[in-house]
Amino acid sequence: MITIKLNNKEVKTDEGKTILEVANENGIEIPTLCHDSELKPFGSCWVCAVQVKGRKGFVTSCGTNVVDGMEIITDSKEVHQARKMALELLLSDHYADCVAPCKLTCPDNVDVQTYVSHIANEQYHEAVKVIKENLPMPLSIGRVCPAFCEDECRRTLVDEPIAIRQLKRYAADFDLNNDWTWTPEKAKASGKKVAIVGGGPAGLTCGYYLSNNGHDVTVFEAAPEPGGWLRYGIPEYRLPK
Repeated sequence: MITIKLNNKEVKTDEGKTILEVANENGIEIPTLCHDSELKPFGSCWVCAVQVKGRKGFVTSCGTNVVDGMEIITDSKEVHQARKMALELLLSDHYADCVAPCKLTCPDNVDVQTYVSHIANEQYHEAVKVIKENLPMPLSIGRVCPAFCEDECRRTLVDEPIAIRQLKRYAADFDLNNDWTWTPEKAKASGKKVAIVGGGPAGLTCGYYLSNNGHDVTVFEAAPEPGGWLRYGIPEYRLPK
């Protein structure tokens, strides 16, 4: 159990819960729009914004986990104003995109909005987990991707696109250099063997997903090292080896 303060009231709760969950358990209503208890926290609408003492600005209550000693304010004048502004922005210029243009433009169909939201909430391992659902090499692609997603970023309607590629690179670098690196859980061994000819990006990607699904994978590569054009086709100054 951990102890937090919720609107100056001391509350004991379990570690790992979100601010929204703890607030609901204690009879405090926080408005939501994009939140669904059946889905992973997204935190894109900001209608559930709250203040946390010691942090600048606001945080999304649906995507921020409580920690011991955290002091949360859900009903200040500033919080209500921020929620009102978030809703006004959503309604003021809605382009009715059922799927974000950045995701549609990405050749790997990576869920850009979700991992950018995780990065905004300092959930870097979660961001890498989302990226690797479709793209297993964010360290490399975060450096050399042509960033088609940024060309279609809706933020250009306000000022300039979000630096999506750089955010991907940042999350991947953080994950790699952290004491704990996110690793997918492998499925039970299937008893099947798979041979992959070519250890370039496509071959390594196939090997990654096949291995995670429990298959025994062997990659055959004619070059001295795997990597294909990532290793041999891109200059060192663009993609350090």
